[in-house]
Formats: sequence, C-alpha cells, structure tokens
Amino acid sequence: MNQFIAGSMISGEADPDAHEFTVTEIKSIPTHSVWDTRQVEDVYELLTRVINSGQDSLVISTGMLPLLLNRMEIEKLQAELSSILAFIR
Repeated sequence: MNQFIAGSMISGEADPDAHEFTVTEIKSIPTHSVWDTRQVEDVYELLTRVINSGQDSLVISTGMLPLLLNRMEIEKLQAELSSILAFIR
C-alpha cells in the first residue's frame, strides 16, 4: 500500500511493493523523480559522507535547478531518507 510522506526536506509517495519512492518535492520545490531503494541508499550515503567530512553545505540538483543545502538541512534530509528507506525496503 502506497503512503504519502511529507517531510520538511523531501516529500513524495512511498511504494513498498515496488521498493520505490516517487519524489514530488525537495525543499518545497516541486519536482518528479522515481527513486528505487538503491538510489535512496546512494543519496543517504552521500549525505552521511558529507556530514562525516565536516562540510557545512551541499549543492543538489532537482532537474535544472541547483539547490544549496546547509548543514541542518543536510541532517534533516538524511533523517527523512532513513525513514523512507525503512518503509520501502
């Protein structure tokens, strides 16, 4: 059964049967992208590396639009992806 997840950093629809997350917003910016479990894990691992390296910011892309994430946003996004992974695995 699909579940809509509305986080402060990322929102979308989780499909545990297909092991996918359809991203509809990142940082309140509308977008559309379907990520499988591996892709969510890859982004989660990237955020973990950024946090562990002590970096204070990260630029991500939502299609054509680059977004700057500060340290707090990186940590929030990582926590939200952890919850998404628990649902779609």
